[in-house]
Amino acid sequence: MKKSKIKILASLMLIFVLFTCAGGLILSFSIPDSAVISKSEIGGKWIPKPASWLLSAKEVPTEQVWHSSAQKIDSGTQKMNATIYLCGIIPVKNVEISVADNMTVMVGGQAIGINLKTKGILVAGTSKIDTGSENRSPAEEAGIRPGDIITRINGEAVTTTAQVSKLIKESNGALSLSGSRGNRDISWQITPCADISGNKKLGMWIRDSVAGIGTLTFYTQSSFGALGHPISDIDTGEYVQAGGGNIYCASVIGVDKGKKGVPGSLKGIFSGAKIGEITGNCDCGVFGISDIQSGTAMSVAYKNEIKCTDAQIRCDIGNGPENFAAKIIRLLPASEGSKGMVIEITDKRLIDATGGIVQGMSGSPIIQNDKIAGAVTHVFVNDPTRGYGIFIENMLAESEKIK
Repeated sequence: MKKSKIKILASLMLIFVLFTCAGGLILSFSIPDSAVISKSEIGGKWIPKPASWLLSAKEVPTEQVWHSSAQKIDSGTQKMNATIYLCGIIPVKNVEISVADNMTVMVGGQAIGINLKTKGILVAGTSKIDTGSENRSPAEEAGIRPGDIITRINGEAVTTTAQVSKLIKESNGALSLSGSRGNRDISWQITPCADISGNKKLGMWIRDSVAGIGTLTFYTQSSFGALGHPISDIDTGEYVQAGGGNIYCASVIGVDKGKKGVPGSLKGIFSGAKIGEITGNCDCGVFGISDIQSGTAMSVAYKNEIKCTDAQIRCDIGNGPENFAAKIIRLLPASEGSKGMVIEITDKRLIDATGGIVQGMSGSPIIQNDKIAGAVTHVFVNDPTRGYGIFIENMLAESEKIK
């Protein structure tokens, strides 16, 4: 009988050890390496989700750091280290904590026209040239691929497609091209060939800018953030390296309603003056210098303040920025990119008008408890009422880097 009890006790102990080890490993991946909290949350109120009821934290101040930020009302930021414990006993992870005062931005929601200039000339694709005797592509033969960036031809910096066309037309023999593929510098030697009309060509499709409609997320007197995800080239799928550009006022003139398997879109036109200059295009959105002078201020919700409960999204479907009912149904607190939360549209009026989330809504602010929590970034193709959102904290961090 005693042996049986000992076996049961040993089994229970083994289950407990396995549970705590597995739980600690899972939690260590779901808890971010760093977090920003408000002063009122010092003392463990900020404990990250999930399973916060199993976690506790011991905080140790490390230094006092002062810096200025366009988004902060008071720029004092105290840094701390915190160790997260499972069941108050087992250390799970160390987290760097920044204790900040209230951060406020102007909330967006308005449709904007985006004209992004590429950094150099983007190769969208290659094509065959009918020379009269054969079909060939000198660009393809030289090893040029869609997504490549051309920055110089015969040593001359190129920034427009018209400039490239002129250099090809005036060429005598081979051209020396240089540029990049991903993070790697690369060069090519290409000799143009003449089509049946005698026009010199390289056999590639190129572009020097990308334009479209999106939604402004936030702005200040000096900066803005929009989209919440990078602008990618429609042909290559690669995100466009920014070489400048502008954002403009835009008007929504119609909606292609989304349905299962078919994403919808907002139909819009550029309708007004330039309101900002683009300085960066990255995983967390499009950022730049704001020319907007007034707006509605709203406090920022840090990741740890955001809950899986009711929220709103702010977007323009034709009548200017409006708030529509939504829910945050899942949080991914360790995310540093554009997929930090899963949201669901619950507003019948928005669903009736658009089907849910559609292209052009990217960047629409997500609001919870009268604070800006993030922005809409993606739609689930098989359920347009649901999609991903980015944490506003991630967008603000990228905005600071780009500045």
